[in-house]
Amino acid sequence: MHALPEKISFAQGAGVWVPYGTAITALVHHAHARPGETVLIHGASGGVGTAAAQFARSMGLTVFGTASTQKGMDLAKKEGARQAFDHSKAGYAEEISKATDGRGVDIILEMLANVNLSTDLKLLAMNGRVIIIGNRGEITINPRELMGRRGTAKGFTLWAATESELVEIHAAIGAGLENGTCGLSWERAFAEGCGKGPPGRAGSRRPRKDCAGS
Repeated sequence: MHALPEKISFAQGAGVWVPYGTAITALVHHAHARPGETVLIHGASGGVGTAAAQFARSMGLTVFGTASTQKGMDLAKKEGARQAFDHSKAGYAEEISKATDGRGVDIILEMLANVNLSTDLKLLAMNGRVIIIGNRGEITINPRELMGRRGTAKGFTLWAATESELVEIHAAIGAGLENGTCGLSWERAFAEGCGKGPPGRAGSRRPRKDCAGS
């Protein structure tokens, strides 16, 4: 059991764990993100995406985000993305590459790997990391894209977090609630049609494209 700050309601606290826990463990435990690196967040207008943008910005990373609507891209920028890209538009990957001056991104948080993973590998900088958060099927990739960049692609689930990781996640969420890093953006994201309530809540609707990162 973890106490909530006085300014946070029980309803807000109930909606924090899945999006913020996922974002924190993806960035800290799996991507090993460092200040000064660049992170691309697919589906940056969804619950996990906005949480990741907030924490990545607070950690000193340069944040790029993708969404499939102008509203989604505007939300991604509001939550911390320096630039946002329409991942439903042909050529969006070239726009991202150009934004990095051809260097590529250090980290990609991938919400829909069966659609984006092949393209992700081409966007990585040297020693880049793709962290797979969501997937709905199979995809063919070229491992040479990883080999030439000394890159890695790694998947995880929040439910498999270790005890020590859980302690760190709860500590980060608690600090974020206190200092405002956790902006509780799920309230906006789900009010705009991503579901009826916080991520993981029984009865919530199937996520829209922006929320899933497609």
